[in-house]
Amino acid sequence: MKNHLILLLILFSNNLFARTDSYPKNPKVDVLNYQFNIKLSDDTDEITCELILDVRYLGEGVDSLRLDLVKASIALENKGMTVSSIQSEGQELAFTHNGEELKIKLPSSSKKDQEKQYQIVYSGIPASGLKIAKNKYGDRTFFSDNWPDKGRNWLAMVDHPYDKATCEFIVTAPSHYQVVSNGLKIEETDLGNGNRLTHWKQSVPIASWLYVLGVARFAMQEVEQFDHKSIQTWVYYQDREKGFYDFAVPTKQVLEFYSDYIGPFSYEKLANIQSNSVSGGMEAASAILYSENSVVGDRNTRWRNVIIHEIAHQWFGNAVTEYDWDDVWLSEGFATYFTLLFREHAYGRDDFLEGLANSKKTVDAFHEKILIIESSMIT
Repeated sequence: MKNHLILLLILFSNNLFARTDSYPKNPKVDVLNYQFNIKLSDDTDEITCELILDVRYLGEGVDSLRLDLVKASIALENKGMTVSSIQSEGQELAFTHNGEELKIKLPSSSKKDQEKQYQIVYSGIPASGLKIAKNKYGDRTFFSDNWPDKGRNWLAMVDHPYDKATCEFIVTAPSHYQVVSNGLKIEETDLGNGNRLTHWKQSVPIASWLYVLGVARFAMQEVEQFDHKSIQTWVYYQDREKGFYDFAVPTKQVLEFYSDYIGPFSYEKLANIQSNSVSGGMEAASAILYSENSVVGDRNTRWRNVIIHEIAHQWFGNAVTEYDWDDVWLSEGFATYFTLLFREHAYGRDDFLEGLANSKKTVDAFHEKILIIESSMIT
């Protein structure tokens, strides 16, 4: 097995991510928790958000707090976010918002181990990151699409994997929708005005691109439990029968295998979610998004392998995360290899070898394309 792992890592060590990660990290700032209070409507694509942000300063001398948030502009056809106020401890704070950078002027420079809370209110129509559109059945839906750094189009945050934080989504939406997100659902309240408030809380720190939101007319099934944690299926209500069948396996078997082989599953639940915001799978922590076309009711091999791969990411990419984007190939490499390990465990050695050969073909073909692009740039 060790030799196979070395082989796969060599295959994935191409030059695709050779550029230097130039994100302006601040090691003196540690975001602890984001609480996004979001209002959605059927009358408009505009969202409103009140963010409650908890921060610990790990060093002295920080005089401004930088977040990522795409500002509304004519270039984006008036899409983007507009910040209306920022407060801390009841005091209005000065800020600048240019391009994708929201910079908050602190009333006084930070002290080591100081903790502060900020309230940021903004609104706008997302240019990207949150897809507000009709699904394949013509029903209006809201689905996140944050990979790799599109979350800043609708969420004010440190939009980079180096600073993990816990998160909460408190979503007010028309009551004909159900809402799913990371972590555990801790409140669902009908407000009596045609809207419902749903509160999800993720208690394990995760990278920003792993934050997920799905709002649609769902059918939801609690399939079973794994280690006292819920395994759930969320699909369009029209696909209830097919979706419940497709996602019932092999989720639990995969969780059992990786928990024994690698270590404990880190999150509070595992939800498989049908979505129109991704074309394959998106391994958001505890709540995985799959293409709306993945639900066909036959448990075919292609989507079975996607499910295995996205669950492998819960360990590699989610629990263990690259500090720089330069190293993102590692999470894909490990997830691909451990997908093959489960396939060997469940379906036999020949299936493992077939998958390994197909992975090599894919990487070789991609590498050839990169060489062609590099050659054309030189000439």
